[in-house]
Amino acid sequence: MTQLDQYQVLLQAWLKGDCDSAHLIANFRSLCIEWQLPQKYHDALEQVLSRIESSSLFTEESCSFSKKDLAQALSVWLEKAHQYFNKDNK
Repeated sequence: MTQLDQYQVLLQAWLKGDCDSAHLIANFRSLCIEWQLPQKYHDALEQVLSRIESSSLFTEESCSFSKKDLAQALSVWLEKAHQYFNKDNK
């Protein structure tokens, strides 16, 4: 299983409720540092993660952020970050 696959599995586990937001956030922040991504990737990731942090403070009914939409945004970020990382490390 590739690192990309592992993060997709983590993301799906969070979406199903099998992983808490704090664990997901910590792992994605670590990945961003590990892959030594440019600042724009850090900034984009933080925008999504801050919404996840905010949504974790509220129940599903009272939160204005859709967990599915947040997972999709994080998945798109992951794909783009992975493409950048692979391009830079070939």
